[in-house]
Amino acid sequence: MLEAGYHYGSNNNNGKGSGWARVRARLCGRTGLRRILGLTLFLSLALLVYAHDRGYAFGPSTTQYQDPSTPTTPTHDAPLQEEASSESSDFVQPKPLEFPPLSDELPKPSDYSPFYGGPSKRAIDIASDPLPVTATLRQRLDAWRASPGGRGEVEGEVELGGFMQWNLEECSTIKPQHGSYMLETHSNAWMTFNRSSIHDLREELIQHMEALIDTPTLNDYGEEGHGIVMVAGNADTLQRAVWSIQVMRKRGTVLPVQIFHFPEEAPAEDDPIREQLKELNAELTAVEGQTKDRNARKSYHLKAIAMIQCKYRHVLYLDSDSIPAADPQYMFESPVYKRLGLFTAQDYWKTSAGSPVWALMGIKCRNEWEMEAGQIFIDKKRNMDILLLSKYMLEGHERFYMFSDGDKDIFRWATLSLRKRYGVPGRWVGGGALPRDSATGFCCHTMMQSDAWGAPLFVHYNLLKQIPSGVGLGFTWGQTKQMPLFDTFPATPATARLGEPLERPNDDDRRGLGDIDNDMLADADEYGIARAPAKEMIMRRAARERGAKARYHGGVVSALCIDFDYVDAREPARHDADERRHTEEEQKMKQVMQGWEAAVAVAKENGEDEPPKPPPPGGPVQPDWRQSPFEIVNWDKYDNLRDFESIIYGLGFKAFSAW
Repeated sequence: MLEAGYHYGSNNNNGKGSGWARVRARLCGRTGLRRILGLTLFLSLALLVYAHDRGYAFGPSTTQYQDPSTPTTPTHDAPLQEEASSESSDFVQPKPLEFPPLSDELPKPSDYSPFYGGPSKRAIDIASDPLPVTATLRQRLDAWRASPGGRGEVEGEVELGGFMQWNLEECSTIKPQHGSYMLETHSNAWMTFNRSSIHDLREELIQHMEALIDTPTLNDYGEEGHGIVMVAGNADTLQRAVWSIQVMRKRGTVLPVQIFHFPEEAPAEDDPIREQLKELNAELTAVEGQTKDRNARKSYHLKAIAMIQCKYRHVLYLDSDSIPAADPQYMFESPVYKRLGLFTAQDYWKTSAGSPVWALMGIKCRNEWEMEAGQIFIDKKRNMDILLLSKYMLEGHERFYMFSDGDKDIFRWATLSLRKRYGVPGRWVGGGALPRDSATGFCCHTMMQSDAWGAPLFVHYNLLKQIPSGVGLGFTWGQTKQMPLFDTFPATPATARLGEPLERPNDDDRRGLGDIDNDMLADADEYGIARAPAKEMIMRRAARERGAKARYHGGVVSALCIDFDYVDAREPARHDADERRHTEEEQKMKQVMQGWEAAVAVAKENGEDEPPKPPPPGGPVQPDWRQSPFEIVNWDKYDNLRDFESIIYGLGFKAFSAW
């Protein structure tokens, strides 16, 4: 693990004269009085200055901690503090000092959004919140229509320039995490929108959904229980689907599978794959009322149609290249799925504050990761409206794809527009990689998506097709670069948030692993305070995840790969303040160590015991935003990944020829 903490230093008296006692004895008549006195005073002053500026004490601290995630009223049962040591020592410890842990330039902790008890009364802040899970579709559409940004020619309505100012409140620092494709391809089209055109597009979507309120379509959520849905048209995608189902069956999955395709894509009646699928309890199903557009590069809308038309109420949708590494059925019992009926994965990118989609939804820009729709758990009874709105937008892809790179974020836009929220994995998306570096570096080609508790569950090998040769059994996977779970105490500077507690807090009243939704991570500040309350480890994740940055490399003379960097995703003023702090701390610590080294030299010269080395700083761990929390984990660590490669190649898998 990357996470390991400092121990708290103490000054135990073991019965022997310490180095300091022996140095003081020189004051009673031995030579070197003046030299020793000067060194002693120098070291004592240096230690006191360093402790004063950092708020540290050498030994146990009595400083009380108040969790900054509750800026007004603490939620913990009692302050976290320790008794001062009663043991005697020849070295007089300074009294614990209570000073700001970093500098006088600390930012004020954020507030939760209004839905979770925050104080804001602004219309845009209220409009950006979810509605209760019990809200009706009528109530959701009314809230959407009344939200700022797309209400049309009404008094007080803002133009897109004014909406942009709201967007920049949370999204001014996310440029390093933008997906460049959307900006390069659609930014000119974005500039053509105004509040009238946004209003027209919003009304079109709302009126489409209003027409469905009293129809059977909204309640046609399937008669059967749980099942898996896939989409596969041509022979390549169908073969990938077969490999995925075969791996699932080997992992013990008994869920039935429906594979949807356009009617004209059905395999021949005598195709051996039909019998193979039958043996796997997988059913080929032609979508109703649809024909394939021969001119379309992708048929993204088929994904929403398949989930709507399938016979299951509780659906796990899978892309054909996303393989569960374990039986996924337990995820239907996860707390977050039971609470929201929707669980989906995160992507590597964030949405630009310049996109008009925020005004279209009437929601100010959210500093959060986009959605990765290669695997979706959904309860259709509670979320059929999301699927129907997504289907409409996907069928109008020529207009709505300017807001989303394919289908993946259309589902997110539909969810947010309807004032709903979705569950997310227990850790951010990792990168499954070759066992050794490519010519251009660490080579991730697979999105590793975790379950609700952070364990690896889905192997989504969507970039593997970009490696045309050299990949095979023994050289396809082997390691994952990922974020930690942030669950060890104390933290390290690489995993800490601002306002770290001294010990694990009593936060059982807050949601954590197994029950994380996107509001618990969105818009997080340095303290880890996001839109919604969360446990300490989730607050750490929210704060540190902001600095993750994916980048492509290779692709010319070597494989096209993903790797991750870590950036300080804060305002420049905060960078500068921390740099000044680091410089001051390094100088003061250098002075302390020079004083100690001088005292050691004197002790050695006089045959005395060495004075104790100054202990590490006490008090809460302070975050160092220059340090990356990423870790590289070997697949041998996980039971469900250790044999994954041998299993899938044993089924005849071919990494690149299958595309």
